[in-house]
Amino acid sequence: MSYGRNFEFRVTPRQGERAGRYYLDDTAQPIGAPVVLSGDTDDLGRLGVELATGAQAKPAPGTGGILVFEHIQFTGVDPAENTYSDFDTAPAGKAVQVVNGTTVKVAFKNTEDTGFLVRTGYPAARTMVDEVGATVGVEVGDFLTPGVGNDTDGYWAKTETAANAWLIVTAVNTTTGEVEARLNF
Repeated sequence: MSYGRNFEFRVTPRQGERAGRYYLDDTAQPIGAPVVLSGDTDDLGRLGVELATGAQAKPAPGTGGILVFEHIQFTGVDPAENTYSDFDTAPAGKAVQVVNGTTVKVAFKNTEDTGFLVRTGYPAARTMVDEVGATVGVEVGDFLTPGVGNDTDGYWAKTETAANAWLIVTAVNTTTGEVEARLNF
């Protein structure tokens, strides 16, 4: 199941690995970014999550994971001119899902151009995983942890520390800029 140009599931979450009752705090974020609890609760009793940045220990289940937001309608846009990849961020303040679970496998894709399928004019390129592309530093078996947290320097980064391993890399395609990884918690 694909969520835009930069994130997809290769092995979808099973029951209990995709949790709701969360909302994204103050800033829109790309789907597939690492998130942790912010400590806030909204009027509906949902727990707030925020972007996780910098190498950090993998969170306990229910306190962090991968951000997922499902756009279910094309309100205000023409579906003949827009594709699912136009909706690759989770808006601030909206209900989101947080995914974790060791059976889940995901793929991140770094994009360097502003085209996708037959469309052009997308927003700026996005780096999901640092060190994949022209400079390759990520290999199969490496650990990934939250990165700098922006489109230029990446949302995920390689770490040597096993305790910080949110993901374990299972495949790297430097030609397409894709990294496949299995969740580690």
